[in-house]
Amino acid sequence: MDALGNELNRLLVDTYRAAGKIEQVMLADLSGGKLSMSEMRAIECVGAGRLKGRTVTEISQQLDITLPSVTAMMKRLEQKGYVTRQRGLKDARQVHIRLTDDGFHAYIGYLYAQRKMINAVRSAVEDEDVAVVIRSLNCLNNFFTEKLKELG
Repeated sequence: MDALGNELNRLLVDTYRAAGKIEQVMLADLSGGKLSMSEMRAIECVGAGRLKGRTVTEISQQLDITLPSVTAMMKRLEQKGYVTRQRGLKDARQVHIRLTDDGFHAYIGYLYAQRKMINAVRSAVEDEDVAVVIRSLNCLNNFFTEKLKELG
């Protein structure tokens, strides 16, 4: 690999690792170590459904994980007191997931922590560089999204 390739690889790996560690620390502070990152992502997905909540199928599709995995995770989150599960009135095969008060507090706290992190990143980038950063991140996102589609 040439010098540019090595530098790009180092930056991608270091950024991915640092962002992951920051998220883990934020989540540990937020939940007292009670939630895994995948559980928090599920809470975020359910919270985005507002008062209506989400079905297990919707969560599975949005998080790109299997229905049995979502079902098991929702059982764990229900036991921990973050969600409630309710069978559909029209279709008993559907299970509707809604946040409890604790789930809503975790969701709002996570959104707040994300907002703080994004604001910190924004303040670290000079105004004249914002467009370049956005364009570069869009290129990276598009590249990885396309590669992911090719894989499966």
